[in-house]
Parts: sequence; C-alpha cells; structure tokens
Amino acid sequence: MLDKLKPVQFESVMAISKTVEWLREHLETRKDCLLVMDCRAQELYESSHVETAINVAIPSLMLRRLKKGNLSIKSLLSNGEDRERFARRCKTDTIVLYDEYSREWNENVDGGSVLGLLLKRMKDEGYKAFYLEGGFSKFQAEFPAQCETNLDGSFNSSSPTAQVLGLGGLRISSDSSDIESDIDRDPSSATDSDGSPLSNPQPSFPVEILPHLYLGCAKDSTNLDILEEFGIKYILNVTPNLPNMFENAGEFKYKQIPISDHWSQNLSQFFPEAIGFIDEARGQKCGVLVHCLAGISRSVTVTVAYLMQKLNLSMNDAYDIVKMKKSNISPNFNFMGQLLDFERTLGLKSPCDNRVGDPHTTSVLHHPHQPQRLPAGPSGVHVRQRHHHPLTGSEV
Repeated sequence: MLDKLKPVQFESVMAISKTVEWLREHLETRKDCLLVMDCRAQELYESSHVETAINVAIPSLMLRRLKKGNLSIKSLLSNGEDRERFARRCKTDTIVLYDEYSREWNENVDGGSVLGLLLKRMKDEGYKAFYLEGGFSKFQAEFPAQCETNLDGSFNSSSPTAQVLGLGGLRISSDSSDIESDIDRDPSSATDSDGSPLSNPQPSFPVEILPHLYLGCAKDSTNLDILEEFGIKYILNVTPNLPNMFENAGEFKYKQIPISDHWSQNLSQFFPEAIGFIDEARGQKCGVLVHCLAGISRSVTVTVAYLMQKLNLSMNDAYDIVKMKKSNISPNFNFMGQLLDFERTLGLKSPCDNRVGDPHTTSVLHHPHQPQRLPAGPSGVHVRQRHHHPLTGSEV
C-alpha cells in the first residue's frame, strides 16, 4: 500500500535510455522505425548531427510554456517536413533524444532542460521515447560515419533570430510565403498540448482585449455585420498582402503593416505606429480590429506590445492576458524575442506585483456577450491581481 503513495519514477536508467551502439545498429537496420531528435542549439546541430536527426531546440524563454503544456511538441519543429514526419510517426516509432552529453538522466535535476522536458512529456503521453547515453559527443566519437557534418562551417550563428534572443537554439520556419508559413495561416490547424486539434480552436467573432480593442482574423475584417456589431471603425492589417476590403468606402480607417510570419521579419519596428493607431481609435471610443491571417501570431504580437506599453506589463503578463481571451495564440519565437527586447526598452521586468493570476482568479474584459466584470484596473482592464514570486510562481 505504501508503495502506491510513492512518486512515480522510471524503473531504471536503462528503461529510458539507449546506448550509442544500439542507435548505430538501428540506423543501419531499422531506420524507418526510428525518430532521432537533436535537442542542442541550432548552430551545433547545423555543424554536425546524427544522420536523419531533426532539431528541436528552444530558448529558455519558452521552456516555461512547454513545461505548462502550452506548446505542442509538433509546434517546436519549424521545418514542415519534420512536423509532418513527427506527427505521422511519433506514436509508432521509437524516439531517441540527445543533447551534447546526455549522461545519466535524473528527472529531478534535468527536468528543466529541453531534453528532460521533452522526454517526460513524451513518456507521459505514451510515446516510446528514450535518451541517448553519452549524447552526441559519444556517438560522434565512436561512429563518425553515422553523423552528418557541415565541413565548410557556413552556418551563420549571427542570424537575426540568434541576435534577437541571444541564443542559437531557436529554429523558425524559413518559408517566407505569408499563406504557407504563418502558424496563424489556418485556424483549423490549432492544436492543444498533445498536438491534437482543439475542439473550438478559434472563436467566430473578434475577441475584446480592452475596451474598443479587438483581436481577430482576416475573415473578421471582411464581415460588415461583425464590424458594425462591435463598433469597429479602425482596422490594423498586419499582413503584406491581404486586402483592406472596405478601404474605398470611406467608412473605415486602415493601417497596414507589411510583415510576414517569418524569422527574418522585424515587426518591432512598427510597434510605435501600431500603438499610436490603436490609441487614436480608442481615444475616439471607436472599435479597432487588429488582425493578420487568422489572429494567432503577428496580430497577437502587436496586441501584446500594446498591453505592455499602455498597462506597464511584463511580456509574460501581457501574453497571459491575451492567452486567457484567445487560447490558440502562438506568436513565432522570433516575435517573442522582439517582445522581450521591447520589454527591456520599456524598462520593464517581471516583478511580483505585475503577475496576473490564473484564469480562475483573473477576469479580463469578457466578450460583449459575456458581461460579467470586476472593478476596473488601469486602462479599463478588469483584473483581480495576485502577487507571485517571479521564479517559483507561488503566491507571496
């Protein structure tokens, strides 16, 4: 009986690990039943990696969201073919994860690393996941022929993404096509933490974030009934190629920010004019709709930036407010890095008194059809704040 009360632990190191010899043998004989995942920084992966391995490295900024289950594993794979391959085979193939050394793994010590979080998450979800004993360094030393190496060293670790985050362990889609590269490209592609589709991934109306500030998708911007219902007269279009549908009618004021959802794009340069445009609308008590293709990445980034500046909120707090209103948001990692830089520019930190409580203790301007409200905070945000320690997350 007492054994049932003990914390669940893996049976042994061997139960969650594979040797380099095992991996070499399976690469030669059973490659089609094997998924190898490299959890190192991108520049290390680009320099050399186990053959067939796909890179899944994220900055510490996003580890908290992965740990909370707010990111699906599939969403961490920027390459479309890698995502498709993982989605198709993750529940049937043997998955081997490695970092540089991958020595004896301890759940209590290593649970905060990318490899540790992924391994635990995959085990919890029933995947046949293991880590590689000795990691890449041991595998490369013993079996260099099974490694793919970039001999010319041409990988550019000073890419815009690395500069923004100060980390090389971030992979963003290289596809610059607005329709194809955007994770907010298709509302039906939204997934929950296990990668399965959300039952209601996107509301059928724009979401009210603050009084007169609405976050929505391209479809909302073309629906006159919706625009009239919410009193929207200003439309901020955060795409390079979607049309301003009613621009010639004279009833709406438009601003277009020509940004694709791509790691090379500098969205933060447009923050001042976007914030000014939103302020102009709200100052006249007119509704303003911020949209991109489906309201998940670019428009969310602009909305979070607005909350940060106007409400003096940290990036995490502003993000959480928007997340509570629209659960399927997913700005690309580069835009999150730009928001982090914006936080520094504003002189913001993540102090205890800025933490917004969880969805059960925080109410942020419900949709007009959900009128319940709490006493208003700054700029009309109706919140009941609790103070949390910035590291532990516990109340203080």
